[in-house]
Amino acid sequence: MAEPTPVSQNKPERLPTQAELVHQAEQGILFTPQQVADITQKEAESNGSGIAAGGPAATAQSLYDKQQNFLEEASKIIEKEPTTITKNDASHLMSLEAKALGGQRPAKGSLSAKLQSIADHNILETDNEEVGTFVTKEDAAKAMHDESVAHGGTVPKGSVAAQMQSIADKTARLEEALKKGDN
Repeated sequence: MAEPTPVSQNKPERLPTQAELVHQAEQGILFTPQQVADITQKEAESNGSGIAAGGPAATAQSLYDKQQNFLEEASKIIEKEPTTITKNDASHLMSLEAKALGGQRPAKGSLSAKLQSIADHNILETDNEEVGTFVTKEDAAKAMHDESVAHGGTVPKGSVAAQMQSIADKTARLEEALKKGDN
C-alpha cells in the first residue's frame, strides 16, 4: 500500500463515483479522514437528505476503514519475529489487503505475499530442510532503491521496502544469534 496520496488536497469539485473510489483503492491510494469527510459533506450538500447507502461517502468510509484495518494488522504482524510468522498470519493479512485494495488480489511482491513466503519458509525450517533467507539485505536494498526512485528520492515510512528492510534486519539478527548458539 502506498503512503497517503490524496488525489486532491481540496474538497472535491464533484462527487467521485463508487467505481472511481474503488479504482483509487485498487491502485493502492490510501484515503485520508479529510477526504472521507469532504466526500461526505459534498454528498450531504448535493442530496439535501444526507448520504445514501452505497453512495460515494459510504464507499469512501468503507474503503478507508478497510485500509486502516489492514495497516493496523500489518503493523502487528511485522513486529513479530520472522520465525514466528504463520500461514494463518499471512493468509489473514492477504485477506485484509485484498479488502483494502477494493477486492483486488494483492500483487506479487506485496507485503502479504512476502509474509506468505516467510511463513512458507518457517514451515520448511520446522521440517529441517535447508532453505535460504527469503528477504535478504540485498532484496531490501533493491526494493529501497526502487521505491526511492519511484517517490522522488525518498522511501516512505511503512512502505513495502521499509518493511522488507525491517524483516531483513530481523532475519539477519536471528541468523547471527543462531550461529552463535551453534558454537
